[in-house]
Amino acid sequence: MGLPQLDTCCFVFDLKSGNIIMGCLNAVFSFIITIMMIVVAASIAPIQEQAFEEKDLEAEAAMTGLYVMSIILVLMFLAKFCFDVLFVYGVVVESAKIVRSYFFMWSVFFFLSIFTFFLNAPHYDVGTICLEVFYICLNVYAILLSHSFYKQLNSREEV
Repeated sequence: MGLPQLDTCCFVFDLKSGNIIMGCLNAVFSFIITIMMIVVAASIAPIQEQAFEEKDLEAEAAMTGLYVMSIILVLMFLAKFCFDVLFVYGVVVESAKIVRSYFFMWSVFFFLSIFTFFLNAPHYDVGTICLEVFYICLNVYAILLSHSFYKQLNSREEV
């Protein structure tokens, strides 16, 4: 039993076009979330300094943890952006190795992203949470598309 195999993207596009579209959307959203996490990290720093000046150790520890997780998310989404661009290139040139590598990378990244997101979700504003949930749903569909395209590329190579 494995992942379901799709024949088209959104019942309209073929798998190659769909993967290019989804890869570009993922790259754009990865870039937007990277910028949002930079803003979150920048907005946490003054609060952390204020807690340090007030000698509130509990608030300082919480803000330091949130700041570190925000920086980790910035780095993760920046790496994801680079992988998204590489994935679009791999789909255009129909490289099964790049598509397979992206599929495995995104599976690992997906679990890391979910884990860090739900740890920090109570501290984020509504806009960040909505964008992150939409981004996760979009990428679940992208995982299915990339897996289906990889299977299609392998079936072409065997013939």
